[in-house]
Amino acid sequence: MKYKIGDWIIYTDKKHSNEWKKTYGISLYGKIGKIIYIDKNLYWPYTIEFKEFINGHDGRRKGKKGYCEWCEDKEIISLDQLKLKKLIYN
Repeated sequence: MKYKIGDWIIYTDKKHSNEWKKTYGISLYGKIGKIIYIDKNLYWPYTIEFKEFINGHDGRRKGKKGYCEWCEDKEIISLDQLKLKKLIYN
C-alpha cells in the first residue's frame, strides 16, 4: 500500500470531487483528512476521515458520521509528499 493508517492526505481528484459536489453540495477537492482504516481487498482501500463535514459516512463506525469517504491511491496525495514537491519545485 502506498499510504498507511495515520497519514494525513489532501484530496486531489477533481472529477470525483465535482461528482460529489453535484450529489452532496460539497467539494472534496483540496480537503485535508487522515487515513483511519485500510482494507487491501476493496477497490477503494483507504477510509479517510476529513477534518470537516463532507456529508459522507462514518467509515464503518471508525470515524465521525458525515466526515468519512473511501478513496484509492490516485485520488489523494499525502501532506508530506505535497510539502516535498513544493520544496523541490519552488
